[in-house]
Amino acid sequence: MKNLLKRFEEELSTYSKTQKLIAGYILSNYDKAAFMTAGKIAAATGASESTVVRFAAELGYDGYPAMQRDLQDIIKNKLNAMQRIDITGGKLRADAVGGVLRADAENIIATIDSIDRDEFNKVCECILSAKSIYIIGVRASSALAQFLGFYLNLIFPNVHIISTISVSEVFEQILRISEEDVFIGVSFPRYSKRTLNAMKFAKSRGAKVVALTDTESSPLCKYADYKMTARSGMVSFADSLVAPLSLINALIATLSIKKEGEVVESLSNLERIWDEYDVYEKADNE
Repeated sequence: MKNLLKRFEEELSTYSKTQKLIAGYILSNYDKAAFMTAGKIAAATGASESTVVRFAAELGYDGYPAMQRDLQDIIKNKLNAMQRIDITGGKLRADAVGGVLRADAENIIATIDSIDRDEFNKVCECILSAKSIYIIGVRASSALAQFLGFYLNLIFPNVHIISTISVSEVFEQILRISEEDVFIGVSFPRYSKRTLNAMKFAKSRGAKVVALTDTESSPLCKYADYKMTARSGMVSFADSLVAPLSLINALIATLSIKKEGEVVESLSNLERIWDEYDVYEKADNE
């Protein structure tokens, strides 16, 4: 769907008087409107709540929550940390624990409903056929990249987690990437330019590029041959990365099933090494 704010600007003259009030309010206050209920939008514009809900349906959404999510996706990369706190702080003060956990659960459910299984399977096949696997994630997304890389390293022999300390270091590590390889870029709002530039470079060298991001409109998708999207709702100045981590778990599980023989052999060898070098604390009865 076209960017909702641009659509309002282009179509405003065709709306009814009440619809113009709603669209105009959202255009002028989009940072706050994205997190307001239909009832609060109605109160702010003088419209009825049912009119706000009908307007969302007339725009092609399944309901007001779908329009609200679309608006949140549009703006969340535009807000700085202080703006995020200002917008989300009010609804978390009463019950931060419950609010955050419910939002995380909703993000996972939304991801389940939206995941493209065919695209997911293509990503798996792409990884399975690659000579080398390169993974990059910057700032908060580095935790996701490290987690993915740690477990892929137990399945595949040539896994490279890109260090992102400096720009030059990134390109030095992927200098020899080729069409036989796969490059996985992980980024969620606010999107990393370093990740985008690395994906662009990998694509220019003929590597298959996979994006793990939040929406189809993410800038990562511009350079991706394949994409996996997981919802990362904004519940505070920190984005929720629960759904992306769950999707990564699903990817690891699927790949381990397809490479079950190699995985069992690797883990058996590792268990012997872990025992020999006393890596893990042993249970009292051992």
